[in-house]
Amino acid sequence: MLITMFIIGLISGVITGLLSVGGGIILIFSLILIPPLFTQKNLSMLDIASFSIMQAFFSTLSGSLFYIREKLIDTGIVLYLGVPSFFGGIIGVIVAHQSTTDFWLRIIFALMAVSAAIVMQIPYVTNEDKPYTFSLKSYVLSVMGGLMIGGLGGLIGLAAGFIFVPVLIFFYHVPIKKAIGTSLVTCLLLATGSLLAKISITTVSFDLGFALIIGGVIGAQIGGRLNKQLSSIVLKRITAYSILLVSVKLIYDLF
Repeated sequence: MLITMFIIGLISGVITGLLSVGGGIILIFSLILIPPLFTQKNLSMLDIASFSIMQAFFSTLSGSLFYIREKLIDTGIVLYLGVPSFFGGIIGVIVAHQSTTDFWLRIIFALMAVSAAIVMQIPYVTNEDKPYTFSLKSYVLSVMGGLMIGGLGGLIGLAAGFIFVPVLIFFYHVPIKKAIGTSLVTCLLLATGSLLAKISITTVSFDLGFALIIGGVIGAQIGGRLNKQLSSIVLKRITAYSILLVSVKLIYDLF
């Protein structure tokens, strides 16, 4: 199983390195589809979420440190959107373990994957020339949004970067580079809350998780180098359509 997890990490890492988006979606799909091919064993969505959020924690931690050093973080947005996502992640994990079946977790994941496929088609056009002005209403909406996104992420083990980045760009008018950095820190908070909740509620297989992470790190390096030789726009579209098709198949198989 260690080798299988390393291979899954490697494959998802290559794709993530190529696209720089949708890494969690790709990883969860891989954890759903690949283990039965090698081990004749299906992982439960609770186990998949544990591995996914563990990988998300380490990858977002690494990325966040870089952007923090470069001062490409909007601390105000992190406070009002990221901190609530930390608590949302905890709530999502608790709900997943206490009152949600594997069937519904797969449905929720498939719907989020479809959303990711749609988001991947949207070109990132910054509105930084129109600074966003916070009001009491926007603070409340930010906190509620962080809790909601964190809850969904905690349910299925996603750091939800594919949601945070466009929200920061289109709604908060954050410049693209700062949006990516702010999103990474927000995702790190979500992943931290989710991982802490996972560790406190259930036994997490760290040996398999680290095999997954090592494969992902190596794969991301390979994908990053391949990215320089291929059209990222075409790759994103191909991946988005593939995610959409697999999501439809996943929902079809459930019924």
